[in-house]
Amino acid sequence: MATREREEFLNRIAGKLGRPRRSGVKPPVWRAKPYAHLHEKLDQEGLVQQFIENLRMLRTQVLHIPPEEMEWALQQIFQETPAHSVVYWDDERLHKLGLSRLLDKQGVVHRSWDTSVDEQELRNDTAGIEMGIAYAELGLSETGTVMLWNGGGRGRLVSLLPPVFVVILSEKAIMPRLTEATAYVHEKVPDGLPACLNFITGPSRTGDIEMDLAFGVHGPGKVHVILLKE
Repeated sequence: MATREREEFLNRIAGKLGRPRRSGVKPPVWRAKPYAHLHEKLDQEGLVQQFIENLRMLRTQVLHIPPEEMEWALQQIFQETPAHSVVYWDDERLHKLGLSRLLDKQGVVHRSWDTSVDEQELRNDTAGIEMGIAYAELGLSETGTVMLWNGGGRGRLVSLLPPVFVVILSEKAIMPRLTEATAYVHEKVPDGLPACLNFITGPSRTGDIEMDLAFGVHGPGKVHVILLKE
């Protein structure tokens, strides 16, 4: 809508309401933060423990390890949730961990989200893959949520289509709650944001009218988190 048309439209709305146009709205200044008690006394280690506890309440396995134990962590995950095929982000952080080599050791077929390949081919292939692996940008301790910074080689279907999802993140990336995450995103605006940011809290679940909870109906039914000690 052009500027003149927008102004005419807003003036018409104000006229219908019987008052002049309002401008210069100031956001409220909150005197208290009722949620602050959930994390105000926690240091970074406390936030990490709260994150882990909340994830476990969400039926999500958490492996808190140093990066050198990635091979062991993957072994544990494949023992609990067998998979024969894996798709993972084309992400420098995963390459640094040697993910491709470690998956070779597990004897599974794997591929990265390679944007040089035809997109429809990627979609069709991912639809039949059993496990997706991605690297999260942030973790929120209050809810056990991870935030994925999608775009390019970080395809969002990696976390949506496979029935098993493995997410890796650094313990340094744990923040208290959504307010800190939105502030983090706002700081990134000058550099440009991806088309999609995903906030994921545990496995996919849905409930019917009788309050029966079902897992994995519209996404991964099993989620594993590898939290790296830094």
